Amino acid sequence: METHADNPRPRPLYTFNDAWTEWLAGGKFPIAFFGDSTIDGANTTGWVRNTIGADNVSPNAFSRKLERLLREAADNTQLRVYNAGFSGQVSSWAVTVIDDVFGPESPYCDVKMMGIGFGINDRLGYENEKAYRLGFKANITHLIEWCYAQGIQPFLLTTQATLEPGVWTQYVQDYPMRTSGHIDSIANEVKRELAVEYGLQLIDVNRYTEQFLLYSSHSAKHIISDRLHFGDIGHQFEAELLFAHIVPRTVVADSFTKLDLSSQHLFRSVPEDWLTLPEKPADSFKVYVDHTLEEAEDRPILSAWVFVLAKHPLVLRAYKHDSPDTYVRINGKARTLTGPETLLGELDMGLYKLEGCSGVSMRVDFKGFTLE
Repeated sequence: METHADNPRPRPLYTFNDAWTEWLAGGKFPIAFFGDSTIDGANTTGWVRNTIGADNVSPNAFSRKLERLLREAADNTQLRVYNAGFSGQVSSWAVTVIDDVFGPESPYCDVKMMGIGFGINDRLGYENEKAYRLGFKANITHLIEWCYAQGIQPFLLTTQATLEPGVWTQYVQDYPMRTSGHIDSIANEVKRELAVEYGLQLIDVNRYTEQFLLYSSHSAKHIISDRLHFGDIGHQFEAELLFAHIVPRTVVADSFTKLDLSSQHLFRSVPEDWLTLPEKPADSFKVYVDHTLEEAEDRPILSAWVFVLAKHPLVLRAYKHDSPDTYVRINGKARTLTGPETLLGELDMGLYKLEGCSGVSMRVDFKGFTLE
């Protein structure tokens, strides 16, 4: 484990970008998520409770959904995302079993990066906030140090948001810290502090899932029916927000956003020499493609992954000149363009794959998308 000469904290072994480029090169480069039932996938369709020594592939847990998204984006069927969530468990338990969960006999023995969760159930085992903080911080620190000792890069996840504004009536005496506020202000604050202390990448899942509860068009009943565990819709959103953090080509749209051929995050597009840069643009698009081919073919013009994180659905529009063949795809579904500007509907919070295509034509004609 390398350390800086003037700073005792470990140097990073890997980053999300290391994972992404390894996947683009065809590597497996496994990453794992280690935590409680909210990681395990409790309350999702087809969930199978995880046990130590199993390779859990519950189909609607966010880890499995994330794996499918990443495989598509990297065109790599070998990459793996491990589900190391264990229902009902706490960080003090994790300290005692981590050797077994990720040891040489485990299906997860080749993990390269580990997202450390926990914190929700931990609040039930302490008598007050100070004890909760001290105990939880000691346990997460132990897990971080264990990872580095094993050549595994840790990163941190704050907890999934829950619907626990106050303590459930029957638990008031026994579990006075059984609230969402206790989780976020203690366990999640510990993770935010440790991320700074160790220089770790942190994904603030709590903040994003809180926004999903507050602002998405889905009812809370459908997102988190038992008030504690996200269901299928919630785990899909979690997979998408994790994708947005890991894949550097993701465009985050939280307000008006324009996607055209000057966007820096495109993953499939036209050759540079096909571009037109008008002296005086006729509209907001300063660059576009209007190019003639020698043979008719359907080719991609502009492709982007977009993560919508706005407090209201964003209206999606597509723009072209006048080719009758140009069309777009939204998450793989083809949509016809009806004119120079086409209203394509509203996009709720989440991840979208947007593509502009020429159609089977000798003309490649497209300007871009707007979301507002």
